[in-house]
Amino acid sequence: MTYMLGVWGEFLNFIGGRVGAIHFVLFAAASLCCFFLGREERNKLFWPSVLVGLFFFNPFFYQYIGTRFLSGIYWRLLWMLPCSFVIAYTLTRILFRFRKNVWRMVALVLACVCIAVNGRPVLSAETYSERENLYELPDAVMGICDYVQAHLEGWQETMIVPNELLCDIRQYSSAACLLYGRNAGGFISIIGDREMQVYEEMSKENPDVELITDIAKETNCRYIVFNTSFHQIPEDLRGYGYEKVAVIDENYAMYCRISE
Repeated sequence: MTYMLGVWGEFLNFIGGRVGAIHFVLFAAASLCCFFLGREERNKLFWPSVLVGLFFFNPFFYQYIGTRFLSGIYWRLLWMLPCSFVIAYTLTRILFRFRKNVWRMVALVLACVCIAVNGRPVLSAETYSERENLYELPDAVMGICDYVQAHLEGWQETMIVPNELLCDIRQYSSAACLLYGRNAGGFISIIGDREMQVYEEMSKENPDVELITDIAKETNCRYIVFNTSFHQIPEDLRGYGYEKVAVIDENYAMYCRISE
């Protein structure tokens, strides 16, 4: 029973908590309407949605397939559910059942008011920012990767970067190989203990530089990047086996392992 409650708690998180649950209730109601709208709606909208829903919200499927093969990305199966489309399509069909245009307009305005009151703006300062370049990545990412590319000793270099750059480095250059990536947060796969130690230190304002550099040398990390606007570290790390070679975008200090 405890396991089942835990699984349903996971499902609730996957769909976005209580707000997402309301959206899915509307989707369920719209799908049910599609069942009565006609054979085409049943075959193209209702039955496929039911099939995907039965698989996704199935505790046994989640236990034996989801946790083993889809860990960290199980929620992406929800992309197969045409939630917004079905809701919009059903609403449109219902509106056209009103014979008088005035009633159609009233129903449409009410629907828009509901969306405006219950919805949340997607385009906001919290979710979007003005792009810094054509790649739509931080300029610091390009500067760091370009430096690594220009000073390659092999076909790629392993490096440690601040947490805010973990998802961006891999999108720009294959020459910069990260000791750990976004999987440090438990996404898709779990990282090793030594990598987790570094990640935890890089998450601190006052990281243990000695621990980070020791593990970096053990794992053959040639570069370490610190965000000096956040990390409080000594400027000179030569005593730890690394020397500063560049400052990117004013705040990102790059340190390279000193050749022995």
